[in-house]
Amino acid sequence: MQSFILFLLSFFITVIYSYSHSPRVEVCNIPSIYASSDGEADDSPAIASAFSRCAKDATIVFSEGVNYNVFRPISAKLDNVAIHVKGNIHLPQNVTLVQSLVKSKKGSTWFQFSGPQIDYIGIADVNQGWINSYGQPWYDANAAVKGTGLPNRPHLMSFTTTDGSVQYFKSKKPIGWNVSLKGNNITVSNPVIDAVSNSSSFPFNTDAFGVSGSNIRIFNMSVFNGDDAVAIGPGAHNVFVQGGTIGYQTHGLSIGSLKGSPNSPVNVTNIHFDNITVKDSIYAARFKSWVGGYGLAKNITWSNIRVENVSMPIFVTQTYYNQATSIAQLDGNSSVQMEDFTWTNFTGTINSLNPGDGSCVSEPCWYNTGLADLKHTEAVIIECSSERSCKNFALKGIDMRPQGMDPASVICMKAMAASNPKLGFECKNGTFAAS
Repeated sequence: MQSFILFLLSFFITVIYSYSHSPRVEVCNIPSIYASSDGEADDSPAIASAFSRCAKDATIVFSEGVNYNVFRPISAKLDNVAIHVKGNIHLPQNVTLVQSLVKSKKGSTWFQFSGPQIDYIGIADVNQGWINSYGQPWYDANAAVKGTGLPNRPHLMSFTTTDGSVQYFKSKKPIGWNVSLKGNNITVSNPVIDAVSNSSSFPFNTDAFGVSGSNIRIFNMSVFNGDDAVAIGPGAHNVFVQGGTIGYQTHGLSIGSLKGSPNSPVNVTNIHFDNITVKDSIYAARFKSWVGGYGLAKNITWSNIRVENVSMPIFVTQTYYNQATSIAQLDGNSSVQMEDFTWTNFTGTINSLNPGDGSCVSEPCWYNTGLADLKHTEAVIIECSSERSCKNFALKGIDMRPQGMDPASVICMKAMAASNPKLGFECKNGTFAAS
């Protein structure tokens, strides 16, 4: 409890100093030739020029009601700049063009913003402020080859700042990964991610937020995608995610995947997910570290999580691997250590009637691998790699029911009672019964 209080105190101190910055005296309103060219012309040169002219103490505006074609990646080093996205942005619809730019290293990330005190400010209007990536043809082309995502897909945005914010970020049909958050003291509020496929094709790797910075807050997100809604990566510290709904075929609120090495172990501390609804997902609360990983994840909490039709609500694995890789190729003699993990107040329904999602392209499915006793009635799955790798786990207020009205069950491996005196149930496979 003491560590949690200190964790919250650090957030309050950080927020107090979040928004003091110098006046933003310059204003660059970006012109567009979208309408005059019937949506054919590229506005990237005008956009790049605006970011160059207004790179410091400035405001850059994508005007409301205006469309912009961004056919080339934008990279900008900024200092105390507000980016107002009031209009709609369009990426190229030509798949091979985008692939060629990514392959040539000119477009691996479409928008790259870096520097102190950057604010990305969208708009509350549901019809404005969207980044349209036209990912559907990518989803369908991948399904035709039964892959896990076409090669040479771009990440949408890298946002690296100190004392910055992302407000009303809206992404429609992303090709792949959405936003990478790096830096210190960043607040994200009211983001919307729509990666819902219009066909049976799965939108692989459409993660909403990858977090590897410190003192980061994400509030009131609306995420419907085909991978992690939030993925906490190496080097993340003091991250608070609260409020909102995630769904479609999302993979939930995730720590990892974490790997590390003997010379560069991972370190993730003080992460808290709270008051979130998870719908139609494989996972709600997930930890994943690679076979042969090195490092430490400590003081991690999921609280007040509501699940609707979720296949594996609470899931821990220290033996994660890519379904395109043979597990025999990996070193299984080490793992990322886990300490002080808490799951509290989980309620709702487990998807026991039609578990899984469209991401399975292997046999057995990647999400079923290594779980010999899987019944798909599990409220909790904990797979520790050794008797010493999981310490101080605590579960309380776990009230989730399979749709078929069978009792909720549990799979638990090597979460030893001596190391986990407040685990909250007996670590063995069978019916889940709180102790």
